[in-house]
Amino acid sequence: MIQILKGSEVGKTIKLHRLNQNRTLEETAQGICSISYLSKIENGLTKSSEEIVQLLLHRLDIPVEVLEEGVDEELLEQELHEWYTVIMQRETDQATELYVKLKQKLSTLSTPSILALFKLYEVRYHLLMRHFGEVPVLLDKLDRMQDLFEEKHQYYYIKFSGLYHNMQERYREAQQYYKKALALVHQNTLSDSERADLYFITAINESSLQNVTLSLHYARLALNLYTVQFDFKRSGDCQILLGICYKRIHQFEQAEQCFQLAVKAAGNLQSSYLKGIAYHNLGALHAALKHHEKAIDHFEKSLVFKDDHNVKGKLTSIASIVESLFELSERGRALEWIDRGLIMIEKQNDFQILRYYFQVYKYRFLEDLISLEHYLKEIVIPYFVDNENQFYIGLYCELLAECLQKHKRYKDACYYLSLANESYKKLSIT
Repeated sequence: MIQILKGSEVGKTIKLHRLNQNRTLEETAQGICSISYLSKIENGLTKSSEEIVQLLLHRLDIPVEVLEEGVDEELLEQELHEWYTVIMQRETDQATELYVKLKQKLSTLSTPSILALFKLYEVRYHLLMRHFGEVPVLLDKLDRMQDLFEEKHQYYYIKFSGLYHNMQERYREAQQYYKKALALVHQNTLSDSERADLYFITAINESSLQNVTLSLHYARLALNLYTVQFDFKRSGDCQILLGICYKRIHQFEQAEQCFQLAVKAAGNLQSSYLKGIAYHNLGALHAALKHHEKAIDHFEKSLVFKDDHNVKGKLTSIASIVESLFELSERGRALEWIDRGLIMIEKQNDFQILRYYFQVYKYRFLEDLISLEHYLKEIVIPYFVDNENQFYIGLYCELLAECLQKHKRYKDACYYLSLANESYKKLSIT
């Protein structure tokens, strides 16, 4: 009855379902066979008894009928790739619709390769939807399935693990995963769109680590591939990232050119999403040039185009408005924006960097130096030290030193200034 699949495939199927159900070898084998015999079945090291295999399938609720019918793996894999493409295009409604359909369709499927691919794409789907509670559970299951992975599965597992760490603001950990994924690019036949996406998310992560040279390198690689594919939406994303990098190294004209190209692309595509990001970065450029009122106009325009689901995008623009208002000494307006930002963050479980940012600025506007000193020393700086985020360690150590100097505590101020300098030195050599 179950000879449709080879012994090794039946074993892989049993193992995959066992791991997916969080069952131990001992629990699964109990009353059927020894643990060592089950292990051999799972790893294709023995020709298993049909009776025992049927008992194992029954225990794991794997329908024997599915094994008998066979599966059109090529068609299913194509459907999964279509879902993945929709996810990559950030089409949330369509991605959810396909997720529900595929989950139902694959609920009784026993093909290890297809199920593993579905689980991997499921991770990417939950990252798109910011369902962060689901992701560690899925990654843990996938980690225990790794000996069943083919090369493509291994690549996606590493890439999506990196993306998860990036979205959790653990940029150093993300960097290590991306390095491994980049190494696998040369060993696998990946599509140009897949390689472009890996280059792009690597560029974003390097930008978060303030590694401008590397960010420029990977953003250009991504842009070249997207241009060849006539993917104007993703090309616009790359132009924005390039503009951010140019702004950081004070190449302001090149930065503005990139942002204006992104605005033009957004207009042609009628993309509010891209317009929101482009106008925000034009605002950041004017802020860097000390044109703060003009910067605020661009940030407010950015908020108009940003969707309510884009919470991080909205918070980033609000934070930038606050920063420009600080430079203009507009205390009343700034406190209103800070409270708006903090209210939005209260409803979220993430955005820790922005949470600290708003609270620090609130203490600064209120001139509450005692609370600011305590907050920086006991909460903010230790967080960034734990996450090895050298840019924010330097930024907040400098600010703490400034507070301490105002209280004439020069020895303590000198200590935090030295920490800031050490962090900036580390940034310059990474």
